[in-house]
Amino acid sequence: MLDDMTALSGPAGPRLLLVAHGTRSAAGRRVLGRILLEARKQLVGVDCRLAWVDVQEPGPGKILADGVPTVVVPAFLARGFHVVHDVGQACREAPGPVVQTPHLGAEPELVRALVQRLAEAGATGAFGADAVVLGAAGSSDASSVAETRALAARLAELLRTPVTAGFASAASPTVTEEVTRLRADGHRRIAVATHLLAPGFFADRLAAAGGDITSAPLGAHPEIIDLIVRRYRENSAAIGR
Repeated sequence: MLDDMTALSGPAGPRLLLVAHGTRSAAGRRVLGRILLEARKQLVGVDCRLAWVDVQEPGPGKILADGVPTVVVPAFLARGFHVVHDVGQACREAPGPVVQTPHLGAEPELVRALVQRLAEAGATGAFGADAVVLGAAGSSDASSVAETRALAARLAELLRTPVTAGFASAASPTVTEEVTRLRADGHRRIAVATHLLAPGFFADRLAAAGGDITSAPLGAHPEIIDLIVRRYRENSAAIGR
């Protein structure tokens, strides 16, 4: 499924370029391919492509080099180096009309998807978790870390359960440290909410962090697809055909 990053093309509007981090995980690549396929179903006739900022090719600059008008949607859950520098630089250097949308962020669609993934894992309801760690990839960018912590606070309000943020890399505390702290505080059933799009290295770290329940990555959840499509539609009018 789109392991070769081939396009799904058509003449219905500016091209959609979904830019993800990149992964050595075949399962992770398949999930990103499925996300692109599901977005394409809502964007009939639009040329939809996938690029990566690390690990694999093609990079966004290679695709944008053809000068085709493009809406670039960063498939990142928080703002950080890759969104600002890698994706941003590729867009600035593109020879044709390009609009870079905001990253996926803590939008209502993403929050609903997180809650539903927790419910699917059995972390909500009368026999659900009594504390949750929002497990993110992590970043050295302070605004990205702050964004994740703000999302944890929002989830705590919705779930009426303590929710803290933990990170798989680059920031602290780690997810394991947060699980350990919550258990020491007396919590008996701790869930890790996987704040990642796809399986891979970071998802494996979250699964091994010691939680009693770990939700699945967000993947091609319908809410995530709706958010990507909304990002495209809100920005496509800014590009001349």
